[in-house]
Amino acid sequence: MGQQARKLSEIRLIYCGCAGLGQILRSFSFNRPHYSPQTIEQSDSNRHNLVTITTLGQPPSRFSFRQVQLKRSDPLTLFFLVALILGPVIWVDSSRVRAQNLILTPTLNAPVGRHPGGLTVGDFNADGFLDVATVNSDSDDATILLGNGNGTFRSGVSFGVGKSPMFVAAGDLNGDEILDLVVAETGADGLLVMFGKGNGLFGRPMSYPSGKGPTFVVLSDLDGDQDLDVVAVNSGRFGYYPPFSLSVFLNQGEGRLGEARIYESAGRDGMFPTGVSAADLNRDGLPDLAIAWSQPSWRTPNGLVSFLINEGDGTFIVAKEIQAGLTLSALIQADLDMDGDLDLVTASAFTDSLVVLIQESDGSYQRGRHFGVGFSPVALAVVDLDGDTRLDLVAANRASSSVSILLGKGDGSFRPAGHYGVGATPTSLAVKDFDRDGLPDLVTANSDSNDVSILLSGSEGIPSITLSTDAVAFDDHGQRRERQVKTVTVSNVGLGPLKITNIVLEGRDPWAFSVRDGECRGATLTTGKLCALQIDYTSQTPGNHQARITILDNAPGGPRFVTLSGTVKG
Repeated sequence: MGQQARKLSEIRLIYCGCAGLGQILRSFSFNRPHYSPQTIEQSDSNRHNLVTITTLGQPPSRFSFRQVQLKRSDPLTLFFLVALILGPVIWVDSSRVRAQNLILTPTLNAPVGRHPGGLTVGDFNADGFLDVATVNSDSDDATILLGNGNGTFRSGVSFGVGKSPMFVAAGDLNGDEILDLVVAETGADGLLVMFGKGNGLFGRPMSYPSGKGPTFVVLSDLDGDQDLDVVAVNSGRFGYYPPFSLSVFLNQGEGRLGEARIYESAGRDGMFPTGVSAADLNRDGLPDLAIAWSQPSWRTPNGLVSFLINEGDGTFIVAKEIQAGLTLSALIQADLDMDGDLDLVTASAFTDSLVVLIQESDGSYQRGRHFGVGFSPVALAVVDLDGDTRLDLVAANRASSSVSILLGKGDGSFRPAGHYGVGATPTSLAVKDFDRDGLPDLVTANSDSNDVSILLSGSEGIPSITLSTDAVAFDDHGQRRERQVKTVTVSNVGLGPLKITNIVLEGRDPWAFSVRDGECRGATLTTGKLCALQIDYTSQTPGNHQARITILDNAPGGPRFVTLSGTVKG
């Protein structure tokens, strides 16, 4: 590209879907009328580690990255991170400010059920490591991924949870200090409560009628009795099946829920609710509710937030409503300007932005400020990502298969810190410390790639290892044979240096094989670099032979294993 400007009429994106490191990168093109890219110009990307690295089948021996800037006709500026050799692009928005150097490294994506919609995080087997639960609407089940404490997970365990589950929340409903699950059984218009057993398993589900097509759940102690209560958003599966409403279930003790109290059943001019946040708005010690409303996609885009004030016993009255963006898909409340008042953030899928509304001391809200993110943001999180005590924002973007980070300045304004590729079509998001390094990591559930993506943060780049194969088999042969040498490639697809400390040939018959590992043993592989193991089956003794190569390294999830097998006919 050099320093030359290049005219564009259409932008073709090859982006980092991260549906598993080593898989083929996906591509799409777009030509939106409100984006008018005019020029591309080069800038220094080496100072901003904003790109998520994956590989295309066999990893290339070298990556070359550029950060390029796309100018457009409206006030926002778009950025794209481009890998010039293989072309992975991560869509990045925002104004002309220097991005914070946040380093997020992907681990291997973890498969779950078909079309995961909801995700929650907790220690479900009481081993001190964070686990992940998803609900999967096409396979009608939930998947539990037990964490290893380093950002990787064991193979998922799935179990049925009714008809078309689309959301899940975790909390201790029955007071036994073990996490339970509450599932929105969207296809059956109800909720399911499953008590945890403390070993990663859950009891038989108890069903509670909720309303038409619940798609969101929040847990909070609404009546001050120290038990978690449940609020369900009945969106009619996102606007398809009215009437729409909000259901409040008060915990009667030991996790038994009372009959649902229905609010907002009259509707709001055809709009449906998409999310709810429980927080104390009037400082009486009890959580109030803020509900996001959106128009169905076939109608004129619209959106508002209504507020329900807690009367002290878990019942609510509608207090007010405000305009808070178009086609709202999510909302969250937090003190973004550090004045002690809860501010409001909504995700506007129509404008591809987050709308920040700062609350004044009299309870009113300032006019919303838009901060661009990826295409169609659908999930939000608020957390201090960079350790400066100021709250930052994270959005999961469904249409661009990415997460966007906005760093808070402490006054209710934000600056962009990059967009990171995740699996295909993320639908939910959580921010937790999965590798126990004291830094928040990101996880998304990805509905079209049927997996979850983990992005680990660190003070420096984290290596990530991939092998060309984890099993090598040699054909049957007699004692007179041609030599068979097979190669296993070891590649670093992470952002930090990969250090291979040792390679061990072990198992039942290690004498039957030979491994030339001089290229890899003790090697330090930088991003995109690889080395090779040369494996030969040397046995002349008849029989079946098996062994294993163990690779010790500094990447999360180790060690790695390559199984070896071969047969000599007698």
